[in-house]
Amino acid sequence: MANQSNPMNGIFDTFISKLKEQSFVILLMLGVIYYQHLLMEERVAFWQKQYEAKEAYIEQTNKEDRQEYKDRIEYLQEQRDKFVESTLEEEKNK
Repeated sequence: MANQSNPMNGIFDTFISKLKEQSFVILLMLGVIYYQHLLMEERVAFWQKQYEAKEAYIEQTNKEDRQEYKDRIEYLQEQRDKFVESTLEEEKNK
């Protein structure tokens, strides 16, 4: 009759007894979750580093390509100017 008069006390006692029985499993699960968290942080840091290296490489190649294009444009403009000058000289000589 004592258990029937206070059902919350019986539920609490049952919960505590089950918690005591399963405490090792709970601690083990918490350890596994913590370990997975550490591994995930390591993977995130690795991929962040890879992403930053990729972005730096892309930026460097873009700079190099721009410089090559500028040099090529200057060369072609010089060749065009030389051609125009030589054509004008030929026209003057005729």
